[in-house]
This record gives sequence, structure tokens and C-alpha cells, in this order.
Amino acid sequence: MRNTVLSAAIALAMAAPVPGLFAAFAAADGNLPTIRPLMLLRPVADTTEAELLVYGDIGDSWYGESVTALGVVQQLAALDPGTTQINVRINSYGGSVSDGIAIYNVLKRSSAKKVVTIDGVAMSSASLIAMAGDEIQVSATSLMMVHAPWGFSQGNAQDMRLAADTLDIYATAMAAAYAAKTGETSAAMLALLNDGTDHYYAGNDAVTAGFADVLIDDQPDEGDDTATENASAMGAGVSRLVARAPENIRQMAIAAAARHPRALPQAAKPHLTAAQLAQLSTRTPAAAAATTGVITMPQAVTTTAPQAEPAASAAAITAQAYAALRERNAEIKAVLEPYMKREGVSALYVEALADPSATADTVRAKLLPILGAGSEPAGTSMHIEMGTSEAEKTRGAAEQMLLARYNVIKGADADRARQGNPFASSTISGIAERFLIQAGVNTRSMGREEIARRVLAAQTTSDFPVLLENVLHKVLIGGYNASPFTWTRFCATGTLMDYRPHGRYHLSSFSDLLPVNEHGEYPNGVLGDAAKETITGSRKGRILEITPEAIVNDDLGGLVRVAAALGQAAGRTIEKDVFALFGMNSGNGPTMSDGNPLFHSAHGNIAATAAAPSVASFDAARQAMANQKDPAGNDFLDITPSIWLGPLSLGGNARVINRSEYDPDATSKLQRPNMVANMFADIVDSPRLSGTGWYALAAPGTEPVFEVAFLDGVQTPTLEQELNFRTDGIAWKAAHRYGVGAVGWRGINKNAGA
Repeated sequence: MRNTVLSAAIALAMAAPVPGLFAAFAAADGNLPTIRPLMLLRPVADTTEAELLVYGDIGDSWYGESVTALGVVQQLAALDPGTTQINVRINSYGGSVSDGIAIYNVLKRSSAKKVVTIDGVAMSSASLIAMAGDEIQVSATSLMMVHAPWGFSQGNAQDMRLAADTLDIYATAMAAAYAAKTGETSAAMLALLNDGTDHYYAGNDAVTAGFADVLIDDQPDEGDDTATENASAMGAGVSRLVARAPENIRQMAIAAAARHPRALPQAAKPHLTAAQLAQLSTRTPAAAAATTGVITMPQAVTTTAPQAEPAASAAAITAQAYAALRERNAEIKAVLEPYMKREGVSALYVEALADPSATADTVRAKLLPILGAGSEPAGTSMHIEMGTSEAEKTRGAAEQMLLARYNVIKGADADRARQGNPFASSTISGIAERFLIQAGVNTRSMGREEIARRVLAAQTTSDFPVLLENVLHKVLIGGYNASPFTWTRFCATGTLMDYRPHGRYHLSSFSDLLPVNEHGEYPNGVLGDAAKETITGSRKGRILEITPEAIVNDDLGGLVRVAAALGQAAGRTIEKDVFALFGMNSGNGPTMSDGNPLFHSAHGNIAATAAAPSVASFDAARQAMANQKDPAGNDFLDITPSIWLGPLSLGGNARVINRSEYDPDATSKLQRPNMVANMFADIVDSPRLSGTGWYALAAPGTEPVFEVAFLDGVQTPTLEQELNFRTDGIAWKAAHRYGVGAVGWRGINKNAGA
């Protein structure tokens, strides 16, 4: 289990500011801070901007919903190509390193400007995602935390060294992202990560350290009459601070607000003593209005104005307040750090940091019950937890050796697999004998053929069949992923719960509003019927088989090659099934729910004039698609083409037309702008289409036309094993369970070509 545990640890390497927090968040403790998971990419109305919310844990979570790299990538892929700015808002404790790096990279690659705002906290891998911003905004009450990835592992000393090396590699990748933003060297950032400390930065500290660019509620100097709104924001922060903060920090916050008397809101007044109000009134140009709870500015100056306090004084007071807060945090950390591995302590740490009223003494009082709950009476018997079993180690070593031998893993990975591997020079028969001995079988008098039969027999219960299944499954999936899919670029992906027909609905719209006379009644409206299409799954597969002869002859190469080819065939089968839809009904596509084929005059998705790809034909497809109406016929859908699909012979010309700045069809020498430039986000040409016909499609996430749906959401082939008594061997069934179908006609336009 050693490698599996390490992989899981890396996946959750940054799930919390301190070790164990991820598990603590799953506990049913009402005192724990909770961030409700939310990941949503949505356009900002009446602009070319979009907003991406990153709230909650990063990466797949064992404890509920989370923000995954796949979800972010899929939503960014469906984003309008005309988007000029993505506003990323973050409130997350962190999570998976790999998901965090993936989200960081996909945001960095986006051509749109990225403006990141830390709404609450950006800790751990969430701070890494924030580094993708071209501009990073924080407020004084925002919190950012940076630390190295962490994880856990089981096994021997070599396993632990491997785990540490792996974490160092992740830390190096993270340091590059932090260095790119802060302007520091990668070595300096790596040193910061590797010091073993969680580095917390309040808003101002984050800007000073280079992790953020703008303090959005920073205060300008006095005399800037345009800063009322920012001053009020500072006052709101003061109100929250004085409500619960220790006395020394409260005094500093009040003093810092004295330079902006209008900013101190009424809500702060109940938390101030009479002495504090008197102190504040002597530091401002106006006296505090104790009866109303509002501090006002004088309307006229009738006496000599008091000497204004130097601007540097307020900054110094603010810095002093931050220093006191950091000192308090250090005291709390010193109290809890020796017990961080105890359940509930890491949660108490985060709770204390988020609570301005917490002190080292109050935290110490809350710590004692936690420590007491985890204690055991003297004399309690000890127990020992076993690590990875010998059988698991043997099977893992043999699996790595076979993967390296048959080039499933290559290069440095293969070298590591061979290094120190007890099966590095073993034959297949030798590996089989080792598994028999491990299963308690005496092999001294056995020949190679008998060893081969016994190791594959059901009654032997050796791990050799499991070893073969693991190897073949990796080969199968590798071959499947190597297949050059194109269907993923223009088809929606769905899930089937069983093999019955599953409905896909296109909702209609409500009746238009009608005028009402002065004394008339409002007429009833109706919601039009939804259009329904169906998609049905099926099973497809092949059989793989191994006989004792393959073990005797020391040759699994043929089986491995067949498994790889079978994986490629699984991917190719989906591709063929999707393109077969275009040829149904003499090229008019599958029959839809209204009894007409996909491409039909009643559907308004066939070009009136057959033409080769050109500016005019592309624009005609655009207009036809925009004129499609909802099922009730109440309104236009205004769908926009996003994908061009056609044969290889037309793909090159389609790319030229789509990417040209000027109209390539213009006959004069005047440079007429290309009115369909970059209309298509993707040009898909395939040898599975022939002739002169071509298609314009909407993005599958906007108006799906074709869908590939997988049983239970499993998108890769599966491998199932059974013994073959007639051949003394083992057979594996490679199965793929999915369905393809047309689920709408409004998002496609067909042109027969010329």
C-alpha cells in the first residue's frame, strides 16, 4: 500500500494550513470554520468579462464537494472566446497540489486578463492559484498562507526517502510560481517553503511581500476628498476588530482610525469605553458625538485648528497593530505546535487565528480538554500497526518490472523500476514460481509447465493473476488514452445510470407578456412543452486470454501488444460510432423525436445554398443558427457557431478563412475586413467524413447536438478476469459501456458543399 498511500498524500498535500486540518474539517464540530464549496464560472452582464468563483477545498475531496481542476478546465473551455478579463474570487483553505498547479497553469495560459481578489482566505494551494493573476487584490482583512506541500507515507526507509523526494519536486514547482509573481528568485521561494513553517500574510503584508499587488481598501492621505468610500471600508474593519479584539490591539485600532474620524461607524461605538471615546475625541478635529454614536467633521472653523498629526504617525500605529497581532499569533502557535498531530488541535489553531479575541491563555484553556480526551490510563496495552505486507511488496515489484520490460513505462521511470528490483533478471516462469512459493506451494519437484498451470489455477490462490490484471489494465488504459479522439471536441459528455433510454430535454420558454387594460385582468400564460430526445447505452468488448505456454516460453509481449491495441480499439470504436450518426438516413442523420431526421427543412438547419467554405457561406451558417427558436417558438435562441466540422480536403481552406484578417474572397485589391474572422474556436477535420459537405456546430456546453454518455460515468474501458478451464489459462474481458446519439438539432447547420 506504500505507493498508494503516498499518491493519496500528494493529492491532499495542501488540504490544510497545518497537518490534519482536512480531516478535522470533516468532523461534526459546530465551532470549526466552514467554507461552503462553490466553483462557478459565469459571464458578467453587459461586459466582455467573466467571474470565476473558487470557494472551498481544491481537488477531489473524500468529505464532500470541492473545486477540481477538471471542473475549472471544462468551464474555461466553454468560455466565450471574446472574453477579455476573468475576475477570479478566492476563499479557500487549499487542497490538492496537482489540481492547484493545473488550475494555475490553465489560468496563466488564458489570453484574457486575470484579476484575482482574495475575498476571505487563500491558503496553501489556493494561494498558488492566486499567483496566476495579472493583478492580485487583497483587503486588510484578507489572509494568505504559503507553505510547502506535505503528505504521509507508509513503508520502509526507502519508501520514506521517495516520499520526501516527491514532495521536494512539488515544492520546486510551486516555488517557481511564487517567484514569478513576487520577483524573488526560485531559490529564495524554495527556501521559504522548505523552512517547515506556515507563513501567514494579512492583506498589507501580502502586498509588501509581493504576493499581492493592490490593497483595495488602503487609506489615502488626509485631504483626498475622493476617498470617502475607502475610508468607510477601513472603519468597517475597525468596527469588526474592536468588537472582539484584546485590549492592546483594540487601542491600536482606535488610534489608527483617529486620522479618519468619518470612517469610524456607529456599530463600533458600543465597544468603546468612555475613556476611549475621550481619547479619540482629543485626537480628531471634531469631538465625538456620544449621544448619536457618530463622529462628525466641523462645518466651519471659528478657532485656530489643532495641529494636524503627521501622516507617518498613522502608518506607524497601523504597523504597530500588525506587529502586536503577529506576536499574538506566534504565542498561540507556540502553545499548540507540540500537539499538532493530536486530533482537533489543528482545527483549534485555525479557529484561534480567525478570532481576534483569542489569546494564548484562552487557547490554552481550550487545549486542555482536547488533550484529556485523547489520554489513556496507565497500563493500557500497546498495539502495533503493520505496514505493507510482503505479498503487496512482491506484487508491486513484479508489476513495476513487467511494465518496464515491455516499455509501458520508459526512461527514468523504467530505470527506477529496475533499480534494486528482485525480479530484474527473472523470467516469467521464475516470477510465477516465486508467487507459488509465497502462496505456500512446494515447487521443488515441478517443471516449468506445471508451475505455469498451477500459478493460473483457481485453487492455488496466488497473486499472479492479480499481477497480470494490474499490468494489462495499465496497458489497456494507456492504449485508450493514446487514441486520437476528435469526438470530445464537438460532443457533449454525459452519464447513464442503466441501459434504458435516457431523456435529454430542451426547455421551452414562457408566453410573452400581453398588455392589460385599465380595468382588465392579467391573461394566463403557459410554459411551452420541452423537446425531448433520448440516448441509450450498450456494451461492447473483446476477450484477452493467456495460456500456460506463454509463461513457459517467457513471452508476455504478445499479450501486452494485444492489450494496447484493444485500448486503442476502444477509443476508435467511440469515434466511429459518433461519425456513423452523420451517415444515417442517407446522410441526413438519425431520426429525432419529431419523426424527422436530424438534418431536415423543418429543423431549419440545412443551408439554403450549397457552397464550399467561404466568408459568405460561414456567415450564412451563423445567421441560420441565430434564427433558431425555442421549442415553443416564443423567441430566438441566438446561438453562435463555435466549431467547424468537415472532411480533411476542406479543413485547410476552412482554417484560412477563419483566421484571415481580411476577406480572402474579395476580388478587388482593397483590404476588406473578414466579417467571420475567428468565428470558429475550433476547426475539426476528419478522414471519417468525405465528399464536399461540412457542418457548423455550437459549443457542446451551449447547445449540444451529439452526446457520448458513459454508464455510471466511467469513461475508460474496464477489465474483468475469469479462469478458462478448457485451456488451463486465464481470460480477461475488456468492456466499454456507453451510448452515442443526437440530442438536439438547433446547434448545428449542414452545408452540402460544392
